[in-house]
Amino acid sequence: MSTKELDIINQGPKRYEFSSLFDGARFYLLFEYNDRNDTWYLTLKDTDREVIVQGIPLLTNVDNLISRYVIDDIFLTGDILVADSQQNKRDPSFENFGDEVSAFYTSIIS
Repeated sequence: MSTKELDIINQGPKRYEFSSLFDGARFYLLFEYNDRNDTWYLTLKDTDREVIVQGIPLLTNVDNLISRYVIDDIFLTGDILVADSQQNKRDPSFENFGDEVSAFYTSIIS
């Protein structure tokens, strides 16, 4: 099993996108922060930047964060997990996301 920490920007722009390789496949991740409810949301796009799934609230310690929202098996060998390194189970906020709280891609492929 392998785990890859995602390139989260702490207290940076409230909307940003980057690409990442998950088990050899490129995906684009768009992160958007909502001030009103202090929540980060994820939109996942394929290599052509077509939306696969949109508006997923990023919450800590939720298994199968992406898989629970898609019909097709997008990540056959892994998924995204958000975790609080301080083990306080805090959800990501503007202040802590990319610092004490981060996102990871976990895969069963080594």
